[in-house]
Amino acid sequence: MSKLDTPLAKIAIPLLVFVAIFGGWRGVQYFQRATATLPDAQPSDGACTLWFVGSSSIHRWTSLDRDMAPWKVHNRGINSATLADIIPRFRNIRPAREGRPQAIILYVGENDIAGGVPVRTVVRELARLLDLRTRLLGDVPVLLLSAKPSPGRAAFLPDQRLFNLAAQRLIPHAPNVHYVDITTPLLVNGRMGDNYQPDGVHMNPQGYRIWAKVVRARLKDILPAATVNRCAPGS
Repeated sequence: MSKLDTPLAKIAIPLLVFVAIFGGWRGVQYFQRATATLPDAQPSDGACTLWFVGSSSIHRWTSLDRDMAPWKVHNRGINSATLADIIPRFRNIRPAREGRPQAIILYVGENDIAGGVPVRTVVRELARLLDLRTRLLGDVPVLLLSAKPSPGRAAFLPDQRLFNLAAQRLIPHAPNVHYVDITTPLLVNGRMGDNYQPDGVHMNPQGYRIWAKVVRARLKDILPAATVNRCAPGS
C-alpha cells in the first residue's frame, strides 16, 4: 500500500489543503486591512479642500458637495465605522500623494458608544487618532463634531454627553483641534427636532443643512480670513 493510501494520509492531505486555502485567505484579509486607507483617497485638488472623516453620519452625507460649496470636499466617511475601523485606515494616509486639506471635519465615537465601548476608552482612542493627525499631517486643523443626539439612540445620550465633555477637556492638549457643537442646534426647546431619517439615527437633508451651517461658521472662526474669503467668498 502506498503511503498516500493510508487512512492517515487520506485525512491529512485534505486537511493540509484546507489549511493552505484558509491561511491564504487570512493572509489576503490581513494585507487588505494593513493597506486599506480612508475612502476618496484622490489627491486634494487645490488649496480649498476639506476632508470629512468619520462614521456613517459622514458617509451618508450625500449632499455634502452642495451643502459645503464652493469648498472642495472629500467624503472620507466609512459606513458603521468605529474608531477601531478608522484609525488603521487613517494611519495609511499618504500626504505626498493625497495632499493636505485646509481642515479635517471629524465625527467619531457614536458607534463605539452604541456598541458598548466605555467612554474613557473612546476618548483614549480619539486621542490616538488626533496624535496620528499630528504625525502625518502636522497642524492641519481638526474640527471635532460633538456626538449628536438621535431618537433611535436615546438610551446612549448620557454616555454621549460624557464623551462630549471629555472631548472638550482633551482638546486643549491636542494642537489645533477645535470642538464644534452640533448638539444644541439639533434641539428644539430642549428636544430633538425633525432632523432625522426614519431609522431615527441618521440625519435627513434638513439635519445636514444644520451641520453645514455650523461647520461653515466654525471654519470662519478658525481659518485665516484670507483663506475663507478665497475658498468660500461670502461665507
